[in-house]
Amino acid sequence: MDAREAPLPPRIGRYRIERLLGRGAMGRVLLARDLVLDREVAVKLLRDDLALEPEQHRALLDRMRQEAKACARVGHPHIVQLFDMGEEPNVGLYLVFEYASGTTLKERLAQGQLQPGAAAEVAREIGDALTTAHENGVLHRDVKPDNIILTPQGSKIADFGIARVPDSTLTKNGGLLGTPAYSAPECIANGEFSAQSDQFSLAATLYEALSRRRAFPGEDAVSVAARITNEEPPGIAEACGLDPHVDGVLARALSKEPEKRFASAREFGDALAEALGRRSRGALPTLPDERHEVQRRAEPRAGARLLVGGAAAGALMGIAGLQVTSGLKERERAALTEPTSVATPAVAWISDAPASSSHAAPAVSLRRTSPNGSTPVRPATAAMLAPSAQPAPAPDAGVTNDEDAGQ
Repeated sequence: MDAREAPLPPRIGRYRIERLLGRGAMGRVLLARDLVLDREVAVKLLRDDLALEPEQHRALLDRMRQEAKACARVGHPHIVQLFDMGEEPNVGLYLVFEYASGTTLKERLAQGQLQPGAAAEVAREIGDALTTAHENGVLHRDVKPDNIILTPQGSKIADFGIARVPDSTLTKNGGLLGTPAYSAPECIANGEFSAQSDQFSLAATLYEALSRRRAFPGEDAVSVAARITNEEPPGIAEACGLDPHVDGVLARALSKEPEKRFASAREFGDALAEALGRRSRGALPTLPDERHEVQRRAEPRAGARLLVGGAAAGALMGIAGLQVTSGLKERERAALTEPTSVATPAVAWISDAPASSSHAAPAVSLRRTSPNGSTPVRPATAAMLAPSAQPAPAPDAGVTNDEDAGQ
């Protein structure tokens, strides 16, 4: 306990104080028991060692009341619920919240960075919770790992009731109040808070959750503020084995210009979760993952359907081609085996007629073909066929031509 802080009171209102849960830049969180409803609660007090100017102190209390009333209107499973608000002379204004049993994101990161799946869940849950609060007119103003609680029921965003000093952001007597490592540039420059500044803080928180290093590191608050205002954080996707889209989503949410960020913290959380759902090409398995296998079994892909259709068309074309080829071969075989009539010149000769014959011997025609029946053989002449002892025919003997022999 800080020496300047007052000791814990045994009781505040109807709440019995049990122990200190944590301490932040603006207040303390105490574990207490509601003696009426018999349940554990978290009681938050403004720190009494801040030494704020009286005007700043009153402004902070007014803002706490305003934020507490607005927070009471917001119901969301991932927002720590506000139960009660009161004020007592010895402790001043106090807020009573639901006690979310778990580990803060800051404590979890001391053990190692979040896995992509766990970070995606936090992005969706806290992004949706912040947008619900924004839609009800509530700004968180202090999103950071300390204020995100990881419980068995999911993550929860806490500390909606504690607001920063209005119109001076992180300043106190010319200095910085708290650590601005997660504050948006416009908050540091001129104290302008908005839904977009909460989104910036959530992006800086998730950047650290994935990489285990701050987006804007520095030795002191002034150097950190200078980095936030002037520098862009380096990408983390390659070093962390994440899809490159993660860097693009974070860079957009961490833009120096609020209008270039996502339309809402919910949209940012969904976009980051989707990018974290992708896997870097180096980490992709050879076989499709289970989800793609299920989808492939449930509905064949277009490529498979095209392949089947192409195979069927090819088979039909092959059958038609075989039929055409078979027909052509049958015709070729028929052409080869069918006898071909080849006209060959007729040869006739006149033999010597007996002296007693009054009529000439009929002309005789002879055709010869080659053994295969296709190539004609030169016809034999009369001299070749006549007996050797027979004298040559007289010069005036008549020879019939083919046309005469055919008659």
